Amino acid sequence: MNSNYKTTRILSNENFWIGIIISGLILKTIMLPIKTGDFIVFIEPWLEFIKAHGYFHSLKYNFYNYTPSYIYILVIIAKIGLNPLYAVKIVSIIFEYFAAFIIGKIAFQKYKNNLVIWVAIAIIPLLPSVVLNSSYLSQCDSIYSTFVLLSIYFILKNKQFASVLFIGIAFAFKMQTAIILPFFFVLWLRSKINWYYFLLIPVVFIISLLPAWEFGRSFSDLINVYLSQTNHYHFLTMNFPNLYIWISNEYYEQLKITGMIITALFTLLSGYFLSNKKYIFTFEIWIKLSFLSAIVIPFILPGMHERYMYLGDVLGVLYYIVVRKNIHLPVGILLVSFYSYIRCSRYNEILPMGPAFVLYLTVIALTTFDFIKSLKYESDIIKK
Repeated sequence: MNSNYKTTRILSNENFWIGIIISGLILKTIMLPIKTGDFIVFIEPWLEFIKAHGYFHSLKYNFYNYTPSYIYILVIIAKIGLNPLYAVKIVSIIFEYFAAFIIGKIAFQKYKNNLVIWVAIAIIPLLPSVVLNSSYLSQCDSIYSTFVLLSIYFILKNKQFASVLFIGIAFAFKMQTAIILPFFFVLWLRSKINWYYFLLIPVVFIISLLPAWEFGRSFSDLINVYLSQTNHYHFLTMNFPNLYIWISNEYYEQLKITGMIITALFTLLSGYFLSNKKYIFTFEIWIKLSFLSAIVIPFILPGMHERYMYLGDVLGVLYYIVVRKNIHLPVGILLVSFYSYIRCSRYNEILPMGPAFVLYLTVIALTTFDFIKSLKYESDIIKK
């Protein structure tokens, strides 16, 4: 009893979590000088090209396979003249902590206690996939994820315009924003978002292209940036243990379209099921649905990379902070994600995909069961 009491006191102490935060910052600082293939092959040459072609004037050239939104950040980094490796990582790390803060603010809506914000800021940046993404690989998945989380935060506060605006900004950075769209589809079907607000998404995307267009790049090139991305890699899956690990890449062209159709049908059918007004959606139900959307869609969508569970990882932490049970579900997803990162290294040919697939499928099944079991019925509410 005494031991449990001491543990509870420690975990409820803000200073404990601030110490964890400081430890995380030290770890990330130590990792700043590490240069990996993602930086050497892609980001560093882009930065050199930007410098050699007049900074913002370089935007007229098709030298990158990201959206212009992230390239604007690289242009600013190149223009300022900071250590490019450090600067690229620090930008992503800043967004990590911002994302963690938003997770805490969402959880605050339930607990009305600032401690949950400190807990989120301590935990999120130390998730294995989060550390590896920004501090090790120099990747930027924290940026679009932050805007997705802001979107979720605002819709849970019934602020439709702000919510869709931020999902539009997220989409302007990464196509992987589509992973959370089933969640927003259900929101629309349940009249939580008016349909016309979704027009903001293409408007924001087009606005994000305008600077590159102004500096001379073809608008048709820019508007098709995501189509070009889908044609960049011809793999059904890249180190990600979803449905397509069992299928040969020789069927890529056929299954790319088929997989997108299956994903669309899944979204429509699940949305139709959940649109029934007999279900009462509580705050916890919406959190569970966001987590479920973030882990199911990468499982059935082709072309997934090892990094595409990033959003599922951070929403898994939100799930546990809010629900306070079933810790095996977010932990299971973290293990799947971490395994994918490890397999992306020299261990690619050694580590089999099968075990991660089984774990992934099990987590999806258990999370779905938990979600359906926790749905509230209007008739039950009335009886109470």
